[in-house]
Amino acid sequence: MRFDNKYVLTSTAIVSLLLLGCKDVTQKQQVAAPIVETVTMQASEITPYHSFIGRTVAENDIDIMPRVNGELTEVHFKDGDMVEKDQVLFQIDPRPYKAALAYAKASLQKAQAELSLANREADRAKKLIKDKSISEQQYDDAIAKLATATASVKGAEASLLSSQLDLEFSTIRAPFSGRVGFSNYRVGDRITTLQLKPLVSLTQIDPIHFRFNIDEKLYRRIRNVVDAVRAEDGKLDVDLDLNLSDGSEYPADGKIYAVGNKIDLDTGSIQAEATFANTKYSLMPGEYGNLTISLKGKTIEGLLVPAASVQQDQSGDYVMVVNSDNVVARREIDLGQTYGTNKAVTAGLAENEKVIVKGLQKVRVGMKVQANDVTVPANKAS
Repeated sequence: MRFDNKYVLTSTAIVSLLLLGCKDVTQKQQVAAPIVETVTMQASEITPYHSFIGRTVAENDIDIMPRVNGELTEVHFKDGDMVEKDQVLFQIDPRPYKAALAYAKASLQKAQAELSLANREADRAKKLIKDKSISEQQYDDAIAKLATATASVKGAEASLLSSQLDLEFSTIRAPFSGRVGFSNYRVGDRITTLQLKPLVSLTQIDPIHFRFNIDEKLYRRIRNVVDAVRAEDGKLDVDLDLNLSDGSEYPADGKIYAVGNKIDLDTGSIQAEATFANTKYSLMPGEYGNLTISLKGKTIEGLLVPAASVQQDQSGDYVMVVNSDNVVARREIDLGQTYGTNKAVTAGLAENEKVIVKGLQKVRVGMKVQANDVTVPANKAS
């Protein structure tokens, strides 16, 4: 029995020690805070920029319609040709209009002769009426004849001008330099001013425009920057870079052409256009592109947060930060543009706050952590 009691006491002691040891390990595990790496937010000099998706549009794009009727006798271009301003494109049979012009000239000469006669008769009537050599009726007839002859000359002059225009319109010229499309008519076709189909389309593509939309909130931020820069020194220089659908960068420099005068209520945006030289006609209307606009030679102080630290849910973008008590908190943030592997923060973070960049999967809001501040390689912020 004594042996048995000793055995039981010894076993109980061993089990107790094991249990106490496990409890100490568990307590140590519960007390140990997870280790995370953080980056302290410091202001950096950055060049503000924004990117916009849009498409190229022509400087001018028109359908050329006939202004007189007749048979098409000549076509002076090939489909798709580049043409110069005032270059002849089509010729409508001019003979009827030459004949009408000759008749109008003759009619004017006749009216001028009748006006000359009416003038002499009116002068004679004015002298004769003074000594009652003619009746008042004869005098009135002479004055009325002069007025009629004067009106006839004006009518003949108008007819002559109309005939001149008709003859001019029978030769159809390019109103500006550009590229023609496909002709809808061939020599021998009957052309009328009532037709709905144009003779050909003409597009001016040098310079070429890039049309894009600016979100209402972004427009307000840009407007504030513009006003601040102008208030400082009155100068506002911007760089415009256009990247095309194949990833290439268009080599020519651009400039802002125009900004719309109101916000579109359906889209909540305002339309804007940039313009680029297109002397080699390498850009065509309708091409997709990405336009980046940045301030030239201007920098501002801003906060850059590593993109890897940014998380997202239904509420938007957020980061996890460690406060002065080493407790994890959540910060809702507004993001700006990308600078290398960093993103600009426009709202939600303050300088000197510590943002968790590694170990995010181990933390939750309110948890105490051990924060090791690290230095992230700086990205070029321009």
